[in-house]
Amino acid sequence: MYDAIVIGGGPGGYTCAIRSAQLGGNVCLIEKNGLGGTCTQKGCIPTKYLHSLGDTIRRATGAKKNGLNVQIELNYKLLKSRMDATVSRLASGIKLLLKSNGVNLLEGEAHMISENKVEVNGITLETKNIVIATGGYPICLQGYEFGENILSTSSLLELEDLPASITIIGGGYSGCEFASILNALGCKVSLIEAEDHLIPFQIQEIGNAIEKYMRLDGINVMTKSRVEKIIDNIGFVNGKEIVAEKILMCIGRKPNTNPNELNNIGIKFDLQGVSVDEKMRTNIPNVYAIGDVTGMYELAHVASKQGEIVAENIMGIKDNKIDYRSLPVCVFTYPEVAFVGDLNGRSGEFPLVASAKANCLGDTRGFIKVFEKEGRLVGTCIIAPHAGEIISEAALAIKMKLSPKDIFDTIHAHPTLPESFAEAVRDINGESIHLPSRDRIRKSAHP
Repeated sequence: MYDAIVIGGGPGGYTCAIRSAQLGGNVCLIEKNGLGGTCTQKGCIPTKYLHSLGDTIRRATGAKKNGLNVQIELNYKLLKSRMDATVSRLASGIKLLLKSNGVNLLEGEAHMISENKVEVNGITLETKNIVIATGGYPICLQGYEFGENILSTSSLLELEDLPASITIIGGGYSGCEFASILNALGCKVSLIEAEDHLIPFQIQEIGNAIEKYMRLDGINVMTKSRVEKIIDNIGFVNGKEIVAEKILMCIGRKPNTNPNELNNIGIKFDLQGVSVDEKMRTNIPNVYAIGDVTGMYELAHVASKQGEIVAENIMGIKDNKIDYRSLPVCVFTYPEVAFVGDLNGRSGEFPLVASAKANCLGDTRGFIKVFEKEGRLVGTCIIAPHAGEIISEAALAIKMKLSPKDIFDTIHAHPTLPESFAEAVRDINGESIHLPSRDRIRKSAHP
């Protein structure tokens, strides 16, 4: 009998399996569509591969002003081949990690028979615990289906040729990323968002800044706009025709569940996903669910942490629960967006135009803004190159409940982008070294 059977080999599933094995567990992982899940196969990895190449194109194009004349010729078939090879290499790496930790990997579709039995490939396996990590899948507008003209975020990455033009419906994380990446690769992009700003479930300042930079890059951004109908490759938006070679849906995902199996076992779920408590346990004590299937956070690093928490609970190392207060979110646009914590309170801000490193990079678009309450850093928003790397320091500071002084008393290397984070923290009290004095500005404005 296994200590745990993990259904799904995405970031949450394989992390849970490996951590359980590290703690002495006898573990089986079942995966049917390729290790790494959506993240490795159809999400994080291929899109960040494209993002890095898009950044290379942008830098090469922008280098002309510095006297470097570079000719750009995109061979998308070769690019896709290298992207697929990267995905395959990373998936193979996960397989090696599972093997080295003694996890029994089975390829096939798992079916839960009971809270202690799982069937795969006609074989019934017994286990003390089950972990559901089956992920999610992209959804289409009601009344339409994915096909040749209407693409999902998965099917887009399967194209052998880059479309000359594309209409992207949905200005959330995925929509903004794909709009930025495809534009950088030379595709004519229109981005449609129903709400009044991009990345609509975050503060408007973020969406407004990204919209401004996208427009400067030549992307046709349409907020407060709804798709009335789609005919072939034509979208009708606000009474106007938006013609493009392809249409990409980025309007959300649904949990990948089997309602019959869940009902047979008595596991509670709804349209949002499988219901879990703060320990990722379902209403059945020995059945857990992690990642996109819970509908809580559609982020790979969240699923990984949830998997680790579940492994420790299953193996009885400690009664653990997940803390989302210092959860960082990254959106890979140009510049990147990253935020963490509570984006309210007393604030300090440092513009990238005042950063020595940003000036050396020739990329001064964006800012770092921090928020403080009761003497502790509670939130950070970064719009800057490499924001995804910078945000980790802010997440740690929030997790450890550091004060602003704790942060700017820590010596930051120069010239680097993270030193701008410390400058933003100093600005909470108007003490930034590399910004003009607020008091002197006020005095000069009111003599």
